[in-house]
Amino acid sequence: MDRCIYVCYSISMDTDCANLFLSKRVSGIRSSVIREILKITVKDSEFLSFAGGLPNPNLLEKELLLQATEKTINDSRDVAFQYGDSTGYEILKHHIQHSFTNGMDMEGFSICITHGSQQGLELLGKFFMEEGTNVLLEDPVYLGALQAFSPYHPNFISLPLESDGPNLLELENIFIEKKIHCFYSNPSHQNPSTITWSIEKRKKVAALLDQYDVILIEDEAYLYLDFFGTLYPSIHSFRKNRDLSFVIGSFSKIISPGFRLGWVLVPNRFLKVFTNAKQGNDLNTNQFSQVVISHLLSLMPLVDHLDKIRSYYLNQKQYLVELINHYLPEVSFQDPKGGMFLWVMFPNVLESEMMEGILEKKVVMVPGNEFRIQKSDSTYFRMNFSFLPKAEMEEGVKRVNQVYRDIIT
Repeated sequence: MDRCIYVCYSISMDTDCANLFLSKRVSGIRSSVIREILKITVKDSEFLSFAGGLPNPNLLEKELLLQATEKTINDSRDVAFQYGDSTGYEILKHHIQHSFTNGMDMEGFSICITHGSQQGLELLGKFFMEEGTNVLLEDPVYLGALQAFSPYHPNFISLPLESDGPNLLELENIFIEKKIHCFYSNPSHQNPSTITWSIEKRKKVAALLDQYDVILIEDEAYLYLDFFGTLYPSIHSFRKNRDLSFVIGSFSKIISPGFRLGWVLVPNRFLKVFTNAKQGNDLNTNQFSQVVISHLLSLMPLVDHLDKIRSYYLNQKQYLVELINHYLPEVSFQDPKGGMFLWVMFPNVLESEMMEGILEKKVVMVPGNEFRIQKSDSTYFRMNFSFLPKAEMEEGVKRVNQVYRDIIT
């Protein structure tokens, strides 16, 4: 009997034999409950899912996509089917700078195109985090950031959020008491809480970051999904020490997640090391996707496209709010100004009870503790409104209501 088989029989059945050979780095990687839930819904079409942050694919015009793809194959094949610059396709970087940097001063910064914003998070975790590094996170926090950062075993510290951003007193106390190395924030239509920071809090946080020399990782994946087109200035834009700020963006929510394209605004002092690390990670970002997106952005009336997305998501959000107010008047949530989610608190039930019940009813939401460092006794669920048609959305809320009523009565 070889070593692996022998050991696997000698230890608990719950322990995967492969774990014996894995590095310490991967031992702390969190799984994504969202991805696991999506597997369930794909296998069983009867499931109604409020779980994934899925953009509605019908909002991307098929004819424009066909034109962009044909143009890539007919006119740009020599570029699209080759290796490319590790920092990204130059024409696409120009599009990003022109249309997706929200008027930020780009002096001293470069754009690096990544495989979705997730790769940007992973690379920045690799740069700035190691065992014992103090990393400040919003509470709740985007699950993908926890997945990206956890292999480096930093010391995560949670910052409570209020309706307009972080608790400033708590933030300053943390900076005074602990040496914070990095602060990861998602200040516009935060995933999952839906909170958008006020401009005043952005300014005050920027000043505190400068005062305590803290690296800012600012995730603006939802910036362009404000229902009324408001573009909030970045925290980074208010800093004096801009060399300690990285701003992350993504095409996943405004074009399509299938292209797997995002970007990072990198201070030039870190550009060489960022590029070297990225080369070790992927050599270069998917060149074909970059060229297709470049052509698509050239063909697309971008303002009209963004307006269409915002209008559709606003309508979807309002409908889900109406359903919840009608069927589940006991629950509470902050009515979001943009994004793709509601962050809903269910009183007088346990998260595990709700999760078990809704799975039996073939409906899924993401449990709130998946977005926390320390578990909360309060029961929250993140509910997506961008994907389900209205009839299915209503049926899903009815099923959630049935589960909730069965538990509390």
